Amino acid sequence: MNFRTEVELPSTQLQLLPATRCMMLGSCFAEHIGRRMHETRLTVDVNPFGVIYNPLSVHAALTALLDGSIPLDTFFLGDDGLWHSRLHSGCFSAATRETCEQAVQQRIDEARLALSQLDVLFVTFGFARAYIYNENGSVAGNCHKQPTSDFSVHDLSPSDIVECWQPLLQRLRQVRPELQVVFTVSPYRYRKTGLHGNALGKASLLLAIDELCRSNEGCHYFPAYEIVLDELRDYRFFEADMLHPSSVAIDYVWERFRAWAFAPALQEMHVEWERLLRALQHRPLHPDSEAARLFRAQTECRLAEFEQKWKLSPYDANSNKTED
Repeated sequence: MNFRTEVELPSTQLQLLPATRCMMLGSCFAEHIGRRMHETRLTVDVNPFGVIYNPLSVHAALTALLDGSIPLDTFFLGDDGLWHSRLHSGCFSAATRETCEQAVQQRIDEARLALSQLDVLFVTFGFARAYIYNENGSVAGNCHKQPTSDFSVHDLSPSDIVECWQPLLQRLRQVRPELQVVFTVSPYRYRKTGLHGNALGKASLLLAIDELCRSNEGCHYFPAYEIVLDELRDYRFFEADMLHPSSVAIDYVWERFRAWAFAPALQEMHVEWERLLRALQHRPLHPDSEAARLFRAQTECRLAEFEQKWKLSPYDANSNKTED
């Protein structure tokens, strides 16, 4: 007997190769999968604005990358004494406006260059509620604990999302005509709207993505939401708050994603890299012994051969650290 319903992965022409250049934008689920892609030695830019959740915020982030800057009134001094950007997560906040602006602009410049060379853009929507700053009408990627009275709440309909994303997708294709876009919906339960409101919001996201994929060539949907909610379908696959997917759930979605998106060459590279990474991370009991020195030398030779075979840049053990 089969005691679970396995989600059927969509048929698609998307095939990630070792040389494929990717970008991940959106919720914390994009962050988790993006980190695993980075650890696989794929060229991937993960959340250059930090974690952002709703379609309007992701739209504003991509527009900023295309324009090369964000409006100066996005920056503000918070009650905590730090300067923030409403379009960015707290990892860009700083003690001075100059430091905050420099960090934001440097990251925009890096991500804009990555966007100009991009092969696949991954977009993860978390929920369909947007917060609009009343003073200038701009969408907030992060409210940074400002008073709720400073913002207007908008629950986005499928048509709201489609109307703003259609011209953006066309603009992206003008920059990168062969660009592939993969949409996902985060399995995170947005409890602030209640469970019924969360279900309605997820439905809006799914309907909008379905319309965008049907009407735009090169757009795909990966069912991360359905894999967690329908295939795993158990609270043991969530963290203690019962809202965020657990590391086990994320690992499982990562396995399904690899099976769906990795071309045979990348599958082969991934297997080889996992074996090599275990050797690189090995910490011998006696590091000064002859056996330990021989092991390190052999591992360095294997690493050089691996990088030459797959035409990769030299491995940096610190490069797997992405922004929180």
